Amino acid sequence: CSSDLFCAEEVETLDHILMACPISWKVWDMIATDMQQHISKPANFKQHFERWVTRRWKSTMMKKFWQSTFFAIAWSLWNMRNEVIFQQKVVDTTALYNLIKWRITFWSKAWMDRNSYSEAEMVRHFADIPRLLQ
Repeated sequence: CSSDLFCAEEVETLDHILMACPISWKVWDMIATDMQQHISKPANFKQHFERWVTRRWKSTMMKKFWQSTFFAIAWSLWNMRNEVIFQQKVVDTTALYNLIKWRITFWSKAWMDRNSYSEAEMVRHFADIPRLLQ
């Protein structure tokens, strides 16, 4: 059994790496809080995914942004796990959080035709995005 390299508290499982690890959950919560959303820790990653993608939004644009956010966070956590293993990097929650915001904004710019904001402006004003997309 190998311990989770983020927190060394649990056996490394997909559920733990992507959601249950205190470091991972902190990242999920920070991004959700920025988007003025309250999330509660589910039993497993599958349930987390189902709750995340079925959340109701007034705007289809905001729903798409929220769903893209899920994949950006999960992918970034997985990449960080691999960097810790293969490149001996140390987890920096703040850097990971900022990287995720950049990924979300870059990905969303690919499908947001009417968005006149630059990626840098979107990252700088990340907490305002839900209001702008409603």
